Amino acid sequence: MATVNKPTDPKQKEADINRKLQLYGIFNAFRLGKVPSNDQIDVALNSFISSRALSNPSTRLSAEGRELVADFVDVVKHAKALLLSKNEGNLLQDFIWQTRQFDASTVTTPNSPLTKEEAKQHGDKALQGLRTLGTLLITNGQFRKLLSDASLLIRDMAGDAATNAASKVRPSEDKLKQLDMPADDNTWHEAPKFSKENIRSQMQSVYKRNPATDAKDAANTAVEGARQPDGTLNPPAGAQAGASAVSDKVDANVSDEDREAAKSAAAEYRRQAREYLNKKVPQERRDQTVWRLKKMVLECQQHPDYQQAITTLLDLAEQYGKHGRTMTTDGSGTVKQTRSAFAAAEADLKTLMERFANGTSSDDMWSSINTLYEDADRDPELRNWFKSMDTYVRKCLQQQGYIMDEDCNKQWHHLYDRGNYLLRQKYRTHTDRIIDETKFLADQFDKDPQNKAFGVSLQKLFTHLGNDENGKPKFKPHLIKDLTEVIIPSALQNVAYIPIPRIEYSDKQVDAIVENLVLESDNFMPNVLEIASDNFFRWGRKKHASRNKNSIDVKVSGVQMDLRDVSFYVKKKAGFPSVSDQGVANLFLGGEGFCFRMKLSTADPKDRQHFFKVDKVDVDVKHLNIKLVKSKHKLLFNMFKPILLRVLRPVVQKVAEKQIKQQFNEMDQTLYMIKQEADRALEEARADPKNAPNYYRRYLNATQKQMLQNKQKKQKAAEEAVKAAEKKVNVAITSEASVFPNIHLPGGISAKASEYKELARKGDKWESPVFSIGAAAKSSDIPVAPAVTRKAHAPLNGSAHAATAAAAGAGAKITNGGYTNGTTAKMTNGGGMKNGSLAKPVTAANAANPVSI
Repeated sequence: MATVNKPTDPKQKEADINRKLQLYGIFNAFRLGKVPSNDQIDVALNSFISSRALSNPSTRLSAEGRELVADFVDVVKHAKALLLSKNEGNLLQDFIWQTRQFDASTVTTPNSPLTKEEAKQHGDKALQGLRTLGTLLITNGQFRKLLSDASLLIRDMAGDAATNAASKVRPSEDKLKQLDMPADDNTWHEAPKFSKENIRSQMQSVYKRNPATDAKDAANTAVEGARQPDGTLNPPAGAQAGASAVSDKVDANVSDEDREAAKSAAAEYRRQAREYLNKKVPQERRDQTVWRLKKMVLECQQHPDYQQAITTLLDLAEQYGKHGRTMTTDGSGTVKQTRSAFAAAEADLKTLMERFANGTSSDDMWSSINTLYEDADRDPELRNWFKSMDTYVRKCLQQQGYIMDEDCNKQWHHLYDRGNYLLRQKYRTHTDRIIDETKFLADQFDKDPQNKAFGVSLQKLFTHLGNDENGKPKFKPHLIKDLTEVIIPSALQNVAYIPIPRIEYSDKQVDAIVENLVLESDNFMPNVLEIASDNFFRWGRKKHASRNKNSIDVKVSGVQMDLRDVSFYVKKKAGFPSVSDQGVANLFLGGEGFCFRMKLSTADPKDRQHFFKVDKVDVDVKHLNIKLVKSKHKLLFNMFKPILLRVLRPVVQKVAEKQIKQQFNEMDQTLYMIKQEADRALEEARADPKNAPNYYRRYLNATQKQMLQNKQKKQKAAEEAVKAAEKKVNVAITSEASVFPNIHLPGGISAKASEYKELARKGDKWESPVFSIGAAAKSSDIPVAPAVTRKAHAPLNGSAHAATAAAAGAGAKITNGGYTNGTTAKMTNGGGMKNGSLAKPVTAANAANPVSI
């Protein structure tokens, strides 16, 4: 008796269908703005890690394959610890919810120049403009070529760095030649002195005095400088005094020779770096890059959608900037309402960023940026420069061709010189502070231990994937064998049961519904795939023509089905006899099941095909059996079942043969259209060889265009066919989408899908119970989120932070280089900030105010 690879297991089938439908519910929850909580993510990842494939890899995998599985598990564990630790309190989930739910049109604006409907329309226009510009940018050939060239340059520089490092580590040839030579007989050397006094004396040869004493003196100087006559403290003044003291002591205790040597070494490193960059990116290449960027903008300007998109975005930015100032002065209540609406999201994002930055407060960075804004408010020259930059950018982006004119370059050089004077001379200390604070915060990201651990695990995975034990790139064929012979077959087998949505059909003659169709992946995949090739080639000369002919013979067998409890509904509305039935059936296709054999050959010039043609298709259906479990006409069906199957079998075979042949003919036509499109693109590119796409890009673009056209043609043909015959074909995932919502079939998958869709809607705010997937226990080793604190740091450009290090070394309680804005208390979810706003920055107005002690 014919059997199938995997007979249906009702319990396993039910559990697997529920898992698949829960994934559908999770997809709907994401669409609604719902996200999983930290606990749900923890349980899901723990369940994934404890799955059989990861916890107990197959012994058929190679040794390196099992090592890669262990590396992948390590990456998942570090990613889980990083996310759950930094996201303590579900900050990311709350941020996503707040930003998705905020609607600017709901904010009441007394005396506002915009109505709520106008604000909504402006938001839609801005979104459409950004999408248009983004599409134009990523599809532009110049932009993609620039990215490709940049990646090549970075790889070249990385190769140079690796070569230089290897040359420094590698010993010289002379030393290698002496590798096996013994030392001279009876040669003795003096033992190195590691005593505390010796090390101290070596350090003092550079710095002549006691560092700890000088640090205490500098701290005392800073405190005295900050003390005011009335007993209060002025920290900025103290920081400046401390910096001066540190500078004086360093100058007094470091010899001129050591100072000059350090300066010479630093200057030499800077010179070598400049020479290397000038070699890799010479002036000609820099000028060419600027020209290519201009050409990219010009090409985008020539697109019909560009002007509307850029004009809309620039106008809206200017309009809302003016409205913002008006609202600030005339509508303080509106501003507070808007700020409070965004407060939670702002606080969440700020705290998340600071946690990933090794628990470092970002208040100093925002304070430094705010200082430059205040400078522009006070200084008309700086304010006018920003306005001139705005006008210049508008002209470059809007006026077609201006960006390529010489006047554009002259205007840029003028603005550059003025900006260099304002930002690098007049307000140099303020811009230097912005750079210092940004670099310090970025450095804290690199120093964060959890970030580093995750990066190391990821690097380890990719190193083992494509490198040998010496770190050199290596192709590993055994990993390909693991993939094709173990991983992919196991994945297909674990797909298990695949539920098919409810299928509905209606026309003038009949209404029909089929539901609860569930395919089993192990049965549905063919057991045998055979391909035989026959090649003929003849080379001729003189009167004999050359000829070649290729053909392949494809044989597929063992496509099986074991469909249990398939629900159906049939109602014949016209003709005789008028029959209606509703029931449950089992469909079985075992043994060799569905088989087909197809012969393909290269097309001849006289054929309608272009690349290949289908010579023959033979389809066979064996061991097909239908059993009615429940039906109004069960007895009648069983009587005529042998005749029905005898008639049905050849009909199914003929229809399948016709469909297979038709699909391959359509594929041949599609390939020919792709070739024609690629050839047309090649002809167009010959007019501009520098920007001609490569061979693969031409065919990729042609394939995408042809696939889109074919999809549109099929949709249009299907709509016309349905309209002509008044047919309705519907695939309903849930009961809400059903054409026949009042017809309920037993064991309906659509009803279960509706339950999971409804479950996705439940839960407060961003929460939903549908994300609870997996049965593993929660983790108990997740690190606590780092407390956000202000960290003392010395500036990179030598500004007034210098006293901080000395004060900290002496034990003085001074943090963040003497800046006083913000709090040093432990912050959770933006704690310590009113309405989620950033801490008040130090300004010219409040810096002079003393701080009481």
